[in-house]
Amino acid sequence: MRGTMRRPVCLIGLAFVVIIRFYLYLFPLPEPDLEWADRKRVTLTGQVEKKEYRISNQKEVLVIYLKNVQTYHPQLQISGVICYMDTKEEPCMGSYVKVQGKLRTFAQATNPGEFDAGRYYQILGLQARLQNAVICSETPYYDKLREGLYKIRCYFSVLIDACYTEKDASVMKAVLLGEKSSLDEEVKMLYQLNGVIHILSISGLHISIIGMGFYKILHRCRCPMAPAVFGSIAFMYCYGVMTGMSISALRAVMMFAFHIAAGLFGRTYDMLTAMTVSAVTVLLQQPLYLYHSGFLFSFGAVLAIGLFLPVLSENLLRETKYEKVMAASLSVSFITLPVYLCFYYEYPLYSLLLNLLIIPGTSVIVYDGLCALTMASCCLPLGKYAGLPAHFLLSAYEICCALTLKLPGSRNILGKPEDWQIILFAAVAVIVVFASEKWTKLQFWLCILFAVMSLTLHTGNGLQITVIDVGQGDGIYIADEKGGHYLIDGGSSSKSDVGTYQILPFLKAEGVDSLDAVFITHMDSDHYNGIASLIEQMNQNGVMIKCLILPDIGEGSKGDKYREFVELAGDQGIAVQYIHKGDVLRHGKLKLTCLHPEQGTEQETNAASVVLYLEYEAFTALFTGDLEGSGEESVRRQLEHRAVSGNTQITLLKAAHHGSGNSTGEAFLKTVMPEIVLISAGKDNRYGHPHEDLLQRLSQAGCRVYMTTEGGALTVTYRNGRVRMETFVGD
Repeated sequence: MRGTMRRPVCLIGLAFVVIIRFYLYLFPLPEPDLEWADRKRVTLTGQVEKKEYRISNQKEVLVIYLKNVQTYHPQLQISGVICYMDTKEEPCMGSYVKVQGKLRTFAQATNPGEFDAGRYYQILGLQARLQNAVICSETPYYDKLREGLYKIRCYFSVLIDACYTEKDASVMKAVLLGEKSSLDEEVKMLYQLNGVIHILSISGLHISIIGMGFYKILHRCRCPMAPAVFGSIAFMYCYGVMTGMSISALRAVMMFAFHIAAGLFGRTYDMLTAMTVSAVTVLLQQPLYLYHSGFLFSFGAVLAIGLFLPVLSENLLRETKYEKVMAASLSVSFITLPVYLCFYYEYPLYSLLLNLLIIPGTSVIVYDGLCALTMASCCLPLGKYAGLPAHFLLSAYEICCALTLKLPGSRNILGKPEDWQIILFAAVAVIVVFASEKWTKLQFWLCILFAVMSLTLHTGNGLQITVIDVGQGDGIYIADEKGGHYLIDGGSSSKSDVGTYQILPFLKAEGVDSLDAVFITHMDSDHYNGIASLIEQMNQNGVMIKCLILPDIGEGSKGDKYREFVELAGDQGIAVQYIHKGDVLRHGKLKLTCLHPEQGTEQETNAASVVLYLEYEAFTALFTGDLEGSGEESVRRQLEHRAVSGNTQITLLKAAHHGSGNSTGEAFLKTVMPEIVLISAGKDNRYGHPHEDLLQRLSQAGCRVYMTTEGGALTVTYRNGRVRMETFVGD
């Protein structure tokens, strides 16, 4: 095993990957600036690279992928687009089409943990999408091979629908055809939470079963070796093209080609060399695949089997057959752990055991699917009967996955590791592989434990305040040195399901599995609808809420939404408390004092906003909800009374009402004198927030102003007496 150092191709490939990664770190590839063209109707020409049907707005829509795009606007420079067609008129694969539609840009991540659609599609060579697109013209010539493969895929898809139930069919189409657009969302989430989502991708297992099966058929038909080898490679290439040629499929096809061709040329197949050549080939075409989860998981798994498994096998504690069976699963889990945490922020512990059941069963599912397709092509009823084994196995998978989620420790939200943690993990892994030959087993396992701990260690101390970019709304996260986690508001009127797509990923990326308290300042949807989503999905999303704190207002001011929230929290077993002027929450060095509203006040929604005054050592902050007018004046007078030696200066002010011109008046600013002002508002919102009058007042007051519209998530940390300000975008 130590002979891996003598593989020159592997060493050259490793050096290539390190250089590419370092270069991208120093000189990130710029993302296209297409904001000026967003929502404009454009005309462009491109070659049809891929087509599929997706569910969009609860209806089936034809989606085509275009490459080699040419536009009719000199400033519009794009090479690939996704077109959501307004009709189901299918163009042929490889043909050039002229299309018209409304251009939409891909959303960029503006919060830690948030899915970056812009970067994801940039990796795939796509810069924009067209909505309501129509085909103006199409060339008569097209790629007959790829169009034929597409029709075969459609034919197989119909057969799978006929042989299996709707839920099973969605899984079988993903497993056999790489068709994930129709995948049942509940099943997808269930597999993902249990760490077995990889079985839904075309991988080495599928290629090995189908490719080697085809090669053996040719061999038994007495086909000469050379035609059998090249015929099998060509067959698997066509299979890869038919299924969409994902990264895992491309890697598997290339490694299969190396494997089967080695005997033809009288060479010994070396898995690591084949993997290296495959990885370098992919990265030469698109270096950004180093940021793609599919690339990292696929090649990481092969690296684990080829490089780490032999070392692990030498250090099994008892070397029983059960440990040997577990070794492969443990090797892949260890090597891909940083990838898993970087993309999902949590680790399903029981995936180690589930994979032992599911991976062998997947072979059965693939064989059964192929058998069902073959029989259904001749006689549909036979295909239905042939599909029963896969049905029973998939049902067993669901039962096992559902049961493991109910076990203690099934959800381990560990957060996204920092760069230094990943580098340390990689360094330890390299030392373990190449320098542990003379170690004792205890030393080996202690080193493995240290590597895992290095990824899960959280070094944060002091105070952290983050204004999450929720668009037109508010969402403020607070963490203290004692491990307390709090949320003030969480809602948006400009982003859909902000709880699922912005707030929850942020919390997971921070390693938060429970919130000690969630404050709702007032019952406007742009302050609470994301929290409602968190509460409703609390048992599925893994983040628990211990206490919900609502404004202590009169019965006449509560309204239906207020009462619905109390009932919703009660149904989920969340304690509900009420807060009014004078109430104090203490935790370690953190002190939160409520300055507004008065107990039992009967005021309209904004006027009854909860105002919280934070104290942490010498750091102070003020969170004002949507407070304006008389409420703001009341808070100002209270702060004057708190003055010590005439100094009422606030370190941090969260501007009220998203930067409304009617809030944060001159008298208020003269009293609080904030050093830093944070404004949460939606980009290009219809209210004109933040208002120019307010920005002028803040400038005249000498405040440092940061806005989510420009910097995305805004984070202020206070550690060892020092204040640090960070913006997520452009930071």
